[in-house]
Amino acid sequence: MADRKVVDDGVGRYTAPDLPPDEPLEVGRYLDAFRRSKWLIALIVVSLTAAVLVISLLLPKTYRATSKMALVQPPDSLSSSDAPSTQRGLNTVAIRLTTREALRAAVRNGLKGETVDSLGDKVHATVDQDANVINVVATDDTARGAAAIANGVAATFLDTQNRAQRHQLARTRAVLEKELADLQASLTSLNQAEVQSQIAAVRQQLTDLALSANNGSSLQLAERAQAPSSPSSPRPIRNAFFAFFASLFIAALVVLARAQLRPRVSGSRELSRLLDLPVMVEVPFVRRRFGHSPNTLSAIEYEAYQTLQASLRMQLPPDRQRTVLVTSALHGEGKTEVTAALGLVLAQAGQRTWLVSADMRWPRLHELFDVAQTPGLAEVLAGGRQGESAVSVGARKEGARENGGRLHVLASGQRPPDPAQLLAGGALDGFFDEIRESEYDYVLLDGPPLLGLMDSQVLAQRVDGVIVVCRPDRLTSENAIDMRELLQRLRAPALGLVIIGGRSSPISYFEG
Repeated sequence: MADRKVVDDGVGRYTAPDLPPDEPLEVGRYLDAFRRSKWLIALIVVSLTAAVLVISLLLPKTYRATSKMALVQPPDSLSSSDAPSTQRGLNTVAIRLTTREALRAAVRNGLKGETVDSLGDKVHATVDQDANVINVVATDDTARGAAAIANGVAATFLDTQNRAQRHQLARTRAVLEKELADLQASLTSLNQAEVQSQIAAVRQQLTDLALSANNGSSLQLAERAQAPSSPSSPRPIRNAFFAFFASLFIAALVVLARAQLRPRVSGSRELSRLLDLPVMVEVPFVRRRFGHSPNTLSAIEYEAYQTLQASLRMQLPPDRQRTVLVTSALHGEGKTEVTAALGLVLAQAGQRTWLVSADMRWPRLHELFDVAQTPGLAEVLAGGRQGESAVSVGARKEGARENGGRLHVLASGQRPPDPAQLLAGGALDGFFDEIRESEYDYVLLDGPPLLGLMDSQVLAQRVDGVIVVCRPDRLTSENAIDMRELLQRLRAPALGLVIIGGRSSPISYFEG
């Protein structure tokens, strides 16, 4: 539609609408896609390059040799001295070199083990556009064989040409000599001047013919083919080099196609908007070996978790006991590491903290703190430890005490056949009753992912707050929207997001 604007005369008129601004190219999104897919790119590049290299090494070797024939002077059939005519004549000769008659003559001339059909696949001729030279190129599975074929075909063709030229000269000489004899026999006093002129012309032709015969053929062998020192194909290094760059291009296309078909979340700002939750903190991603101790954090990580615990204490002040579920949308986003580090920082701040591994599908909390997996939450909920509370089980486990007894850990226990059914039973209510009767300031539950599982959904409805851990490089927009709708449907008290991203070199900052 047209836009109504007021111009200088004060009259409103409808004008053409302004064009929308060009959308900026989202370079960062594509760079993130390449960074996320680095292992896929490496797999494609290495596999394709290795396949080309192996195939090149397994292919039979082929050698190439070239003999050269030069045009010394234009032959009679190429009387015109202009370059286009000369090139056309050379092209004609190059075609004649590879005809079946020429190849059959080469076979008869001593190319043993070859046939007309085999030579047709091995021999071709080209004309040098910068010089009057014809290249006779031959290929074979041996170096000597390639040189022998090139030299044999070139020599046979030149011999055939020379014989044909000598035969033509002999016939021309015979015609001229007969014409000279006839002219001499018809010589009389009446026509002496005219016949003498014709006799002189014929004798001049005989002289030119003799000179042409002495000069030899206009095509001569300029260079014999030499046996090559290395095969012309395959060239494994060259092929692998080209395959490397071709596979890089293919991998880039694959990554860009994946980014278009299944776009990932570009960063914390977009993720916060999609989930409709504030970002509590962004924690840099530090790759460590499996099962590292949570007591070792980098300086920037420590600052991030200090910010997280301050934000948690501001939203849920410890005027009474607070129960917090730490979860994520998908598996492998770092929720267990966040639970462990947040518990340590809270304990260092003087808060009595209890970490409960409620993820019975992928338990890792007991590995981070080096505690026994059993007995744990599964045994408590299953009633396997009658007469003993969950608090006492978690408090007295060996190695569970950190920071002067202010931090305790309850492992997940033996994995049950159906974790969702175990958590949905009535024993969970009793477990939360025990939590409320305990003296802990904060109870952090390391729950399983929310999407697709009932485990964390049951827990999310019983806690004071939910912290959602996210890695934008693993989440799609659809995952984020599904997560937001699920939290709204559960009416879970979501506190905010912990974004795992960025990189930092780990250094030992504090020890429990």
